[in-house]
Amino acid sequence: MPQEEAIEKGSEIRFLRVVLTSLTAIGGLIPLALNPNPQISPLALVLIGGLISSTVLSRIGTAVKYKLIPPTTVSNN
Repeated sequence: MPQEEAIEKGSEIRFLRVVLTSLTAIGGLIPLALNPNPQISPLALVLIGGLISSTVLSRIGTAVKYKLIPPTTVSNN
């Protein structure tokens, strides 16, 4: 399989799992973010922002990382 196609296919497969995990965590943090307690709410908002940014960066970062790594050849010895 060509490298471009492998990067595209691998990114799509992994991205769905990352998105679903992030959405589950964000859904669990929403009640804490809506809490009127001034100590809990900001922490939940920061965690939600971190999950969103890491989800987006994982989509971009993974593809870039594999594009920069030179392909290796496997020998059958």
